[in-house]
Amino acid sequence: MMRIHAAALSLALLASARAGVDFTPASEARTLEGIVFKQILFHQDGHPIAYEQPRGWTFAGDPSAMKLTPPNVSQAQATMEQSPLSGPQSFDEAAAKELHQQVLRSVPEGARDVVLVTAEKNPLRINQQETYEVTLLYNFYSEDYELSVLFANLPDTRLRFRTGARIADFEKVRREFHASLFTLSWK
Repeated sequence: MMRIHAAALSLALLASARAGVDFTPASEARTLEGIVFKQILFHQDGHPIAYEQPRGWTFAGDPSAMKLTPPNVSQAQATMEQSPLSGPQSFDEAAAKELHQQVLRSVPEGARDVVLVTAEKNPLRINQQETYEVTLLYNFYSEDYELSVLFANLPDTRLRFRTGARIADFEKVRREFHASLFTLSWK
C-alpha cells in the first residue's frame, strides 16, 4: 500500500512539474446575447484554455503546438508553441538578447539578408503576463518575408506566438493573429 501511495505521489509531482500547455484542439462554441462564437479549447494542468481563432482561419494542433493558416493567403502561417522554463523569468536585457538570437536562428536555412526590424516589450499581454516581440525580415528563394515572434512567460512555460508571411501579406496576417490572442482565456 505504501508503494502505491509513493507511486501516486510521484506521478502527481511529475504532472505538476510538466504543467505546459497541451495544444491538442477541441472545438466548442460559446453564446453571447444570441451570437454563437466558435472556440478552440486546449488545456494546461487539467484546466481549459479557450481561444477564438481569426475568422476563416484553419487550425491543427498536437500537444506541443498549434498551427493556424489564414484563408486565401499563400506562404503565411501562425503558430503557438511552448518550451519549459526552470522558473519565472523576466524579459530583462540578457533575456532579450537571447530571444533575438533564438528568432534569428529560426529563419529557414538558406535565408539571406536577415535583418532585425523591431524588438518591443509588452506590445500586448497574454494571461496578464508581460510579452516581448521580435520582428525580422529575410529573403528566401527570391521572396521577401517578415517574421514576428511574440514571447510570453508563464511561471514554468514560455509561449511563442509566431507569425510569418510574405511582406505584402504580413501586416494583415499579424494584425488578425495578434487580435485573436486577446481571446485567450484561462478558465
